[in-house]
Amino acid sequence: MARWCLTVCVICICFAFAPVVAAQDTPSSPSQNSDRQTADPADLDAASAALIRVLRDPAGRDALIDRLQAVGQDVAAGEKTATDGEDGDQIPASADAEGQLPEEESYAVWLGQYTRLVADDVRDTVFRIGRGLNGFVLLGRGEVQVRWERASHAVLEVAVVLSVAFAVYWVAKRQLILFFRKRSKNVRRDSVSIRFLFLALTTLADGVIVFVSSSAGYAAALIEAGMLGSGVSLLESLTLNAFLATGLAKVAVRFVFAPERHEFRLLPLSDVTARYWAGRLGFVVVWIGYGLMLAVPMANITASFLLGNAIRFLVVIMAAGFVLMFVHRNYDRVALDIKQYADTKTSELMKRTLYRLADLWHITAYLYIIMVFGIWISRPFDAAAIIVRSTGFSILAIMAAFALSIMMARAIKEGIRLPDGIRSSLPALEGRLNAFVPRILRILRFLVFIGTVLLLMQIWGIANVAGWARSPAGLDLISRYSSATLVFLTAFIVWLAVMSWVDLRLRVQAGYVVTARVRTLFQLFRNAFTVVILVMALLLALSEIGVDIGPLIAGAGVVGLAISFGAQTLVKDIITGAFIQIENAINEGDVITVAGTTGVVERLTVRSVRLRDLDGTTHIVPFSSVDMVSNFMRDFSYHVAVVGVAYDTDIKKAKTAMEEAFRRLKESPEGESIIGDLEMHGVTNFGESAIDIRARIKTTPGNQWATGRAYNECVKTVFDEQGIEIPFPQVTYHAAVPPGGANLQAG
Repeated sequence: MARWCLTVCVICICFAFAPVVAAQDTPSSPSQNSDRQTADPADLDAASAALIRVLRDPAGRDALIDRLQAVGQDVAAGEKTATDGEDGDQIPASADAEGQLPEEESYAVWLGQYTRLVADDVRDTVFRIGRGLNGFVLLGRGEVQVRWERASHAVLEVAVVLSVAFAVYWVAKRQLILFFRKRSKNVRRDSVSIRFLFLALTTLADGVIVFVSSSAGYAAALIEAGMLGSGVSLLESLTLNAFLATGLAKVAVRFVFAPERHEFRLLPLSDVTARYWAGRLGFVVVWIGYGLMLAVPMANITASFLLGNAIRFLVVIMAAGFVLMFVHRNYDRVALDIKQYADTKTSELMKRTLYRLADLWHITAYLYIIMVFGIWISRPFDAAAIIVRSTGFSILAIMAAFALSIMMARAIKEGIRLPDGIRSSLPALEGRLNAFVPRILRILRFLVFIGTVLLLMQIWGIANVAGWARSPAGLDLISRYSSATLVFLTAFIVWLAVMSWVDLRLRVQAGYVVTARVRTLFQLFRNAFTVVILVMALLLALSEIGVDIGPLIAGAGVVGLAISFGAQTLVKDIITGAFIQIENAINEGDVITVAGTTGVVERLTVRSVRLRDLDGTTHIVPFSSVDMVSNFMRDFSYHVAVVGVAYDTDIKKAKTAMEEAFRRLKESPEGESIIGDLEMHGVTNFGESAIDIRARIKTTPGNQWATGRAYNECVKTVFDEQGIEIPFPQVTYHAAVPPGGANLQAG
């Protein structure tokens, strides 16, 4: 684990130092020059005094000369690298006449150059640290002398103002704690907003106390200056500035961890962990604040600029070491606290987010510490401004990305909810949106993560993402993929609109009945349109990102031709099915006979028809095997009733009985499907044992079978009432009489 952490730290240092060192060697911009021209005269006087003291000191003057010579060599080396391309010394032999690298070698050459720059920056940083700590070596050799009289006077000045400021701060802080302890008993603690408001108020009051204490120290400095007949010294001013900056930084730390206000703490940390981190980070803040803002100026004033620079490097290095050690020792403790807090949440999404934070928080802390350390080493004079600005922007970027991710994750989990009116009009629209929108949101969430990482790299100077985005290559790449994304988005909107229109056409409304033919045709159109819009969107997107779609289209044509020759039966299925649909021969729900099979049409495609017969067996019949379609469901149907009666039956009486049965049928519930009167056809056949009388009943499509069954029951009932015999096959046996049998019987 230690080796892995060390490897990650080294890599991060390499990538952190490259841009900031380059930025340090870059000449100042006009805006920076203008800021320097409008600097405060007091600051200029202080800087002039410090420079005069350095020049009067022989050792400091020699060190300053060495420093300027080293900076001059770095600038000269940078200018030489910049001008080598114009002289043609650094251009590879494979470059073209215009001095541009070939496309196949540009990335490799760029990576090699960037790696070389990283290695050079790491080397320069190590040398810079060594030169920075050289002041202690000179102090040990005696080349740098400490002016003890000036040092004792400086310590006295610092002690006076700090004693007054700390005394006032301690008294005011005690009163503030007692005041808010009484008021906090009636504050609601179940509301996050109320807790945040109360915590913000206490933090504001804490900051006001820091300002008041600093003002008290300044008043003490004024009183001392009046007694001595002089003004407030530069060291006293620096001391109060250090007190104010350090105090406000500690106020920010207490706001985050709330060690004394656990009931209003926002972070999921225990009291022990919060007090531990508040104390340790408070120590680091005091170490850095008083070390850089007080110890370094005191060393410059009382000894030499070299000693102050060495103290600056030592303070920064030790502060980074302290924080890295704190993170390493408390990784498991903080992770356990975060996971315990996550277990109290009911939202599964929040639990997963907190568990992921518990596993990765220490890596983020390591990277942040390394970044800050690199900036302090490479940009010591404006490091504070860079760190504060970069940290603030980083927090805003991470919070915005986290908020977007939470919203998208909630939409992915809960789905899209449409208003009731739209849901009733388009019942399938919500399902389609929930089938595609979550996938799109997952892609967008990943893009938000990538964008946040790139933005953080831009903020901390790891990579010039904005410069690359403004370059021709970046603009071209962004434009291409943005156009491809716009193509897919437009295609999805068009597809969704067309599918919604199809749903509206297939929705039964007042005065509009969707026929089986309309439903079948629209379903076929829906499938075909989906395939067409998908293929078109894919081809256009590939064209936008730079893929030549000409060979794809030509290849698709060749493949289609080859498939058509090799799959003639499939082509026949499709063509026959298309004409069957055009002629409206078959619709879903019809009872048909095709290829010798009779059943109900369950599904109809452009290639085949699926039937389910009376026994429940499913038959899939390709259209290539269909030479005739018998549809029992067109316009109207007939039930043909053939009733057999005995030869001795009165035909008129039998017809009257059949008409009576038809009258009773019309009065029954099955009569609603009857269209028209009974068509009596009369005697149609003389059978072996019966005379067949035929009649026909006209019904609505599909009801002929139910009507026929009901009519047969009515005929049987009426025939039984009127004594009309319905014959059935019978066998009559005749016994033969032998010769003389009659005489024997008579005798």
